[in-house]
Amino acid sequence: MRSVRKLFALPVLAVTGLVLGLSFVSCNRSGAAKDAVVTIRYFTWTAEQIDGIRATVKEFEQANPKIKVDVQTAPWDQYWQKMQTEVAGGNAADVFMNQTWYFKTLQAANAAVPLDEWIARDNVSLANHNQKVVAIYTENGKLYAMPQDWDAICIVYNKDMFDKYGVPYPDENLSWNPQNGGSFIELAKRMTVDSKGNNGLSPNFDRNNIATFGFVLENSNNVGYWNFMRMNGGDILTFNDPRSVEAIQFLQDTMYKYYVAPQQAAVQSMGSGAMFASGTVAMHLNGNWALGDLEKQCNFNWQVAMLPSGPKGRSTIVNGIGQSVFTGSQHKEEAWQFVKWLGGARSQQILAQTGTVFPSTNTYWPEYIKFWADKGRDISPFQKEFDTADTFIAPLVPKWNEKDASVHKNIDLVFMNRISAKEAGDNIAADFAAIGN
Repeated sequence: MRSVRKLFALPVLAVTGLVLGLSFVSCNRSGAAKDAVVTIRYFTWTAEQIDGIRATVKEFEQANPKIKVDVQTAPWDQYWQKMQTEVAGGNAADVFMNQTWYFKTLQAANAAVPLDEWIARDNVSLANHNQKVVAIYTENGKLYAMPQDWDAICIVYNKDMFDKYGVPYPDENLSWNPQNGGSFIELAKRMTVDSKGNNGLSPNFDRNNIATFGFVLENSNNVGYWNFMRMNGGDILTFNDPRSVEAIQFLQDTMYKYYVAPQQAAVQSMGSGAMFASGTVAMHLNGNWALGDLEKQCNFNWQVAMLPSGPKGRSTIVNGIGQSVFTGSQHKEEAWQFVKWLGGARSQQILAQTGTVFPSTNTYWPEYIKFWADKGRDISPFQKEFDTADTFIAPLVPKWNEKDASVHKNIDLVFMNRISAKEAGDNIAADFAAIGN
């Protein structure tokens, strides 16, 4: 992964030398009376971040008494359905959360206003922002979303359970491979224990009566298979690539060959996070956006470790939320003031100080880590992974809903042990060809 120094040495979005279009500014003002209070709608899916969001909205309203923010939320799947419906109908929220996978779909629908003229007018600097996130939302030299935060994927593990069995904690030397599983599977076997106390390395291990599992896996591109495909040298959109097939097969093997992970039917019934919180699973994969929920749900000492390294090294997806102004907003100026705030110093600091997520601005990363350190959680592996491992972003492709539906359906069949990883790859490739661009 690139170092923070190298990352921020990447070309920064140019915000100087732009010609400020006066007609642009004029047509984007709400036209409200000078002393009127304007209410803008803000739409978000992030239930995990809602406390931090409400905290920053409160301070924004105090600093901008003529603008009120109506925060509206929806679960992840419902959010994107509603967004696309409302954009098509011209009645979407004034400000909405944008996201890597759906950016191109929303761009095709002309959902977001380019921010460059406002950025130039108000002398907004993006120099200290995560340039990977800036790049995600830049198209044809224009920025369509203000970077808010970033995340990566790590192992979250039950430290108390490792202590109970006297097993060393996962560390940066952990590795996996599709041939025999590597040290990661060996560790997971030591933490997979049957009802009589035999672990997965014991000749007396009873795979039909497992009391605790070493690992839990869910059908997730972001938290799961994309990272492993990349670490095996596969392309994350080419599921029939032999290297991608190997990685998916390895994940199936965690359930049906190595018996270190619960079968998918149980995971679908309960959820991987809930299974981990129940104390019956030693390790699972998650992003730093979920730390607040973990703290609320787990009554044991949980800690964080980097992902196991694969045949091509260690890789993690890096996502970043961006904040966009809707093209159909009747209050574009007020919406911009709020978007500018969300990417500004004080809002970024609030996200860090409340332990909500890594803010996009690197200045406040230490405050985010300190928040969790004060609670006894060392979450520095997220930043270490970001600094040292191979990082990648989700594919920026149109028609993502249709393509993702095919992937999810076929990976589900793999994880239910109904088809092989190769069959899934061939099915997905055929569907992608039919869906087109």
